[in-house]
Amino acid sequence: MSKPRPPLSKELQLRVFRKDRWVCRWCNRPVIFAPVMRLIELQIRRTDNGQPLSYYDAHWTRNGAPLLDELGAVIDHVEAHSTGGSSEEDNLATACCKCNGRKSNASMKKWGERPQRKPIKGKYGEPQHWDGLSALFVVLAEQDVSTLSASERGWLKALRKGAGNAD
Repeated sequence: MSKPRPPLSKELQLRVFRKDRWVCRWCNRPVIFAPVMRLIELQIRRTDNGQPLSYYDAHWTRNGAPLLDELGAVIDHVEAHSTGGSSEEDNLATACCKCNGRKSNASMKKWGERPQRKPIKGKYGEPQHWDGLSALFVVLAEQDVSTLSASERGWLKALRKGAGNAD
C-alpha cells in the first residue's frame, strides 16, 4: 500500500500549468481551468435563462460537464506517485482529464507502448496566450467573492499572487 500523497499547493499547480502553457503534455490539446466553468454556469443561471446547462459538474461527468470530461486541466505525475515518483515540479505535467485517466500510473515506457490519442496540431500554429480561462475565473470570482468555495478562494488568491508570473 502506497503512502498517501500530500496535496499539491495551488501555487505549484499554477506554475506547472503556466510552464506547460495550459496545454496537455500528452496530446497537445489546450486545457480548461475547471473552477471557471462553475462560475460561468452561475453567471448564466443568474440571467434566469431557464435552459438546462452542462458547463459544470463536481465529478466532471460527460453528461454534466462535457468540456471538463474531455479538457479539464489536471496535474499529472510523469512518474506516478504510486510507483515512487516525486511531487517536485520537474515530475509534474499539465494533462487533460482524458489523458490523465488513460495514463493512470503507467511508467513512461509503458505509456509510450500504449496506443496514444493523436496529438493535435493547430492549423494556425500553437496557442500563444492561452490561459485555460484562468483570467476569466478571476474576473467572475471578483464579482461576488461570497459565492466562492474555500478552494475557489484559494485559487483566486493564488492567481492574484501569481499574476505577474504569467508567461
